[in-house]
Amino acid sequence: MSVIGEIRASLDAIGFEQQLCVFAFLASYPLSLGGLLQGRGRRTAAIAAAVSAALFVLLTDPWMHGVLLVVALMGGVGMFIVVVYGLEQMQRLASRDAPSAALGESETVAAAAGAGAEPERRRKLALRRRAGTT
Repeated sequence: MSVIGEIRASLDAIGFEQQLCVFAFLASYPLSLGGLLQGRGRRTAAIAAAVSAALFVLLTDPWMHGVLLVVALMGGVGMFIVVVYGLEQMQRLASRDAPSAALGESETVAAAAGAGAEPERRRKLALRRRAGTT
């Protein structure tokens, strides 16, 4: 049987305890990476993710398939973060170019020259030092 076939057989044999470990890992791992929680909460989430991943590996037979599945889950979460970040950047670029595209570059310059003032610039949003804090 191929390696993928063996991993498929391991996935078919996953019990309730392993599903609970995977759920705990998927719930706590993103919290440990993000800025939603402060330092203590992120450490607690990281410990919970590590313990649930270790328990999943110990409960999986053979354990190497458990390691491969945990690595695949971590890669999946990382790819999700990359996709969301890319979509956010595309939306920011589109919203930044939207006013000049609606009026046209020459009309904006002509309107500013006719009014005798510089064209209005977009104000930058004030960013906080840490996300998720008040």
